[in-house]
Amino acid sequence: MIVLVKKSNVTLVILIFLLSIALYCLNLGGDVEATPASSISSLGTVIVDAGHGGEDPGKVSSYSGAKEKDINLAIAKFLAEELKSAGYQVIMTREEDKLVYSEGTTDITEKRRQDLTRRKEIMDNGGADIVVSIHLNDFSDSKYYGAQVFYPPNSAESEKLAVCIQKVLREDVDPTNKREALVKTTPIMILRNLKTPTVIVECGFLSNEQEEQKLRTESYQKKLAKAIKKGIDNYFAQRNKVNDAQ
Repeated sequence: MIVLVKKSNVTLVILIFLLSIALYCLNLGGDVEATPASSISSLGTVIVDAGHGGEDPGKVSSYSGAKEKDINLAIAKFLAEELKSAGYQVIMTREEDKLVYSEGTTDITEKRRQDLTRRKEIMDNGGADIVVSIHLNDFSDSKYYGAQVFYPPNSAESEKLAVCIQKVLREDVDPTNKREALVKTTPIMILRNLKTPTVIVECGFLSNEQEEQKLRTESYQKKLAKAIKKGIDNYFAQRNKVNDAQ
């Protein structure tokens, strides 16, 4: 059958067709702009290590009996949430209150050694860009307070990461904290034969009563996590800027 179409109708059909193409291209462009590839590729993979765990409590508060392992894990989980929400890939060395060791192991020192060896394996071979290990500090004199970030010797990237995190901890958590990022000379397993830039974030002193009280609160734990994440953001921004310049 041959259908006769008026010239005015043909013009209308052509206009509708062209308008449809324009709208399709506009929507396609909007989709690309909303999820640029660089927004994902520019972010990194972070290993978050919650220090101690299980039979190893870490430091124990003389004020409340609070255990370092529990506060470490809480902060680490909040940090992981912050990082994941921003688009980072996150690997946690532990998500529960336990050490991992061979069945039949009874000696606590051996349990710790096996668990640390496992964590070190994850840090070395997990394919991450950086490692952030969460801990708490303790000292015989209760006047000392403040979060401090430590990094291993002979690792320029670890030092840069430590400085970035320390700066935000001071600015966003406690401006009275005058501590600086510091090199860790004490031999620690996770800092030996380093393959991945690594820092240890001592989030505060359990030996200081005022700080210990804050460290036990969810609001302060989240505040610390946000600050650490912001420091990580700043580190990657600096690193990407250097890479782009090259």
